[in-house]
Amino acid sequence: MRLKSIKKQQWNNPYFLLVFLLILPFTVQAQEAKTAALPLLSYLPTLEKQFQVRFSYNPTLLEDLELPARPDQKDLNGILRYISEKTPVRFFQINERYIAVQRLGENLYTVCGTLLDAASGAPIANASILGNSTGTETDENGTFRLSNISENEALSIYYSGILLKIVEASELLASTGQCAEVLVNRNFNFLPTVVLNSYFSKGISKNASGSITISNKNFDILPNLTEPDILQIVQVLPGVESADESASNINIRGGNSDETLLLWDDVRMYQSGHFFGLISAFNPNLTQQVTVYKNGTNPRFGETLSGVISMESDNEIPEAISGGVGVNLISANGYAKIPVSENISFNVSGRTSINTGIGNPVYNEFFNRAFQNTVVTNLQNNTSQGVRSTDENFNFYDVNIKALWDISEKDKLRYNFLSIFNKLRFTEIFIDETTSSSNLSNLQQDTQVNMVAWHRNWSPNLKSSLLVSATEYGLEESNLEVDSNRLNERQNLVKENNVKFDVSYTLNERTLVSGGYQYTDTETLYAETAGNNGAVAVTPNELFVHAFFANARLQFFQKKTVVTFGARATDYNNLGQFYWEPRANIYHSLSKSIRVYAAAERKYQAIYQLADTESQLLGVENRRWIAANGVENKVLESTQVSAGAVFSKRGWTATLEGFNKKVTGILAANQGFRNQFRESGALGSYTSYGLEFSLNKRLDNFNAW
Repeated sequence: MRLKSIKKQQWNNPYFLLVFLLILPFTVQAQEAKTAALPLLSYLPTLEKQFQVRFSYNPTLLEDLELPARPDQKDLNGILRYISEKTPVRFFQINERYIAVQRLGENLYTVCGTLLDAASGAPIANASILGNSTGTETDENGTFRLSNISENEALSIYYSGILLKIVEASELLASTGQCAEVLVNRNFNFLPTVVLNSYFSKGISKNASGSITISNKNFDILPNLTEPDILQIVQVLPGVESADESASNINIRGGNSDETLLLWDDVRMYQSGHFFGLISAFNPNLTQQVTVYKNGTNPRFGETLSGVISMESDNEIPEAISGGVGVNLISANGYAKIPVSENISFNVSGRTSINTGIGNPVYNEFFNRAFQNTVVTNLQNNTSQGVRSTDENFNFYDVNIKALWDISEKDKLRYNFLSIFNKLRFTEIFIDETTSSSNLSNLQQDTQVNMVAWHRNWSPNLKSSLLVSATEYGLEESNLEVDSNRLNERQNLVKENNVKFDVSYTLNERTLVSGGYQYTDTETLYAETAGNNGAVAVTPNELFVHAFFANARLQFFQKKTVVTFGARATDYNNLGQFYWEPRANIYHSLSKSIRVYAAAERKYQAIYQLADTESQLLGVENRRWIAANGVENKVLESTQVSAGAVFSKRGWTATLEGFNKKVTGILAANQGFRNQFRESGALGSYTSYGLEFSLNKRLDNFNAW
């Protein structure tokens, strides 16, 4: 009884209760710390931040593993040993930063492979092969071997930090005793982020960089076109049209046709069509891609105010001979791709007019359309009394020859020759009571281009290209007037030599920088002989241009935002004038359905056309190419801003874009005025602004816009 009384008094002692209550929380916490489990998946990211390493593992294989307590070790190796003792996992050091994590108890295999370049077949050394549980590098023969991996494990192949390919381990099981061959492509291309994949039609894509690309590989033929015509396809795009409804006289956002930079394999073209613009002169079978800029133009393109249309011909060596021929009531055409060896091939295309001996009604309609309201078709405007008759002979052709030579897996050499030719022979016969006469007039327009390009891949990330080209354009007329027997001759010539060097470097999958230098020597000449006294008026001019350009493309926020910006520095050497041309484009994806974008640019142009209302070549052509001289013909300047949005959902696509463009430095005498401003030397400007809207609906077998 005494003992029980003493114990009861101890529990009732207030000091004893206070000490007990203070000790109890610490006792409970200590017990919880000893019993609480630590999930391995949540602990590995902590180690990555603490020791600046990366673990490679399959999360599904580790999600049920837990550590009984947080390790007491302070160094990484000690912590990994502790984890291996407490859980069924093993760690493998791939390099200084990457560590592979493997769970034991799986069905594990050994695989091997040989990494080969898809283009050359050469082995690729020092490439990283990373799996969920292990990793290695290829040796000098491109061979790698991995042990203790699961059958369905995904193996990622990296080269210079860039992912080339992902293969399953089951594809590499060494069951035959030989290592499997793995083909990869080391020629990295920084692919543009595509905003719309089928913009109006298959093969037309709208890109985040502000450009629109048209690919010939899977292109759908458009309504009202019986066969593909590159420059007519371009006119489907909002803001791109032809004021005279021809194929090649293209106007972009209200600008003149000469303000559009037209490129064929990166060479400027001063002639683009047959029948004086009614038919495109470029063979669509060999034109693989067309890139169109309306604003935010890449700074590697200069000498343009309104936009750029860049056409690229086939640049790959085919495996087999292919080709085709075609005949319509206007022309006959054909093309062929001829591989000579694995490294050399030739692409040949040609077209010639059909206009003799068959009374071709379609050809006659094209002829009347090209020469309507001219002396060629309007004899009734002559006032002399007598009988008149004419004999017209018009023909055209174009020839394109491209040689492709893959010198090595890093070097490619390309040669391109293009010839475009149009000629009209117009014989006018006049008979009256006392005399008869027969006078011959000629009108000829032709272009010849020779181009050599060298492309080199210095490394998977670094590329360069060097282009050297020579272009000659000529427009000649000899017109003998039957009434006055007066001879008029006119000639417009353009000779241009061009050297362009480009280099691009891919920093990572989100950053691309590029830059280069371009030298251009352009010589223009206009000569006119009026009357029979042989008096000749010649207006020659030559322009030397040095241009440096740089551009960067950055992607942010899981590639939802793409920013492209750069500048072009242009020095017109003999004019003593220097200009900066900033360019910028920004794109952002608000959601899967809504994207917004904006662009701004400043551009200059010193080679353009002069309109002459008095001296029309047989009434057909009244524009001639000139070079700015800094006096009466100024360097033109264009400033443009635009912003728009794209909505795409459930087959519906809507685009809305507003723009404002101002061009300064234009000459009144160059605008074709027929009033008191015709002979004026006044300088002025024009402003073009508007909205471009399009609505497109696609179903399985139906497309409307």
